[in-house]
Amino acid sequence: MAEKTIFERLDVQYEERDGIFYPLLSTEKSENVDVGKYGRLWMNYIKAEFPIRYNSLLRFGNLEERAVEVNEVAYELLTDIEAELMEQHKPKNRNSFVEMYAIRSQVREVAEEVVLHDVVRQFH
Repeated sequence: MAEKTIFERLDVQYEERDGIFYPLLSTEKSENVDVGKYGRLWMNYIKAEFPIRYNSLLRFGNLEERAVEVNEVAYELLTDIEAELMEQHKPKNRNSFVEMYAIRSQVREVAEEVVLHDVVRQFH
C-alpha cells in the first residue's frame, strides 16, 4: 500500500479537474470569525510581523483556535492584574465616583499594556 500524502493524513478534500486532483483549501472563513478583542489583535500582529507563521496556521486550520486561546489567556491575565492593582491602589474615598473611575481607568490601561506585551505580542 502506498504511503499517504500529507493532505490525505490531514483529511483534506480533493477536487478533480482535467484529470488532476487539487486540494480544496480555503482561507475565507478566518476573516469573519469572532475570536475576541485580543484574538483579533493577535491575528493582525502575527499577520504583519510573522506572515509565514500566519499563513501556516491559516493553511492548516489552526489560526482561529489559536486566536481564541490567545483571547482567553489575555482576559484571564487582564482580570488577575486588575484585581491585584485594585488591591494595591485603594481609593481614599470609596464613595467618590470620580476617584474610583480614575483609579479603574489607570488600572485598566496598565493591565492592557501588560496583556498586549506579554500575551498578544509573545504568543506565536
